[in-house]
Amino acid sequence: MGDALSLLQALDRKVFLLLNGTLHYPLLDLLMPLLSDKRFGLWVAAVCVPALALRYGRRAWALAGLAVLAVAVTDLGANAVKHAVERTRPCHVLEGVRLLSGCTRSFALPSNHAANLAAIAGVLWLSAGRWRWIVLLLAAGVGYSRVYLGVHYPTDVLLGALWGGVVGYGTAWGAARLLPASWTLRPAAGRESSPPEGNRDSAP
Repeated sequence: MGDALSLLQALDRKVFLLLNGTLHYPLLDLLMPLLSDKRFGLWVAAVCVPALALRYGRRAWALAGLAVLAVAVTDLGANAVKHAVERTRPCHVLEGVRLLSGCTRSFALPSNHAANLAAIAGVLWLSAGRWRWIVLLLAAGVGYSRVYLGVHYPTDVLLGALWGGVVGYGTAWGAARLLPASWTLRPAAGRESSPPEGNRDSAP
């Protein structure tokens, strides 16, 4: 068990150094800090939530409420695990880290950024159509940025995303069984448009 854990940690460091120290490009040096900036997430929410509300009405606000709930639960759980595990960030213990943002003294495992975005993606997965793919790509980009910037190991991101995805999907799954018509962005099950006038059977 100890050998397997040591092997996993060594692999984690190698992948980190590859993504952080080798596979870097000027465009990503500009983009990755933006994806990790919490203000960027707020701007995205400020644009997307009203846009969804204009198209889907109150159902979009209900979905936004579920996303907030999932993120709150995810964030609390992630912080509890951080203080239980107490894993130091790579930017404090590894040499040669390309640090493109501030390296806080908070613990590393799991990544709250990755967990919270995955929670939102999990909420949207059951109901938001093509929007779920947009959020999923955004969540993947944010998770990648945490390694690229030098503040998290890959396993911090992967475990954070797993935790957030489970919480988000579970929140949406539970809500679908309690409020199927009021929260989903898709038409409620069984609601079908009326057939064209010409296709209706004539009365006997």
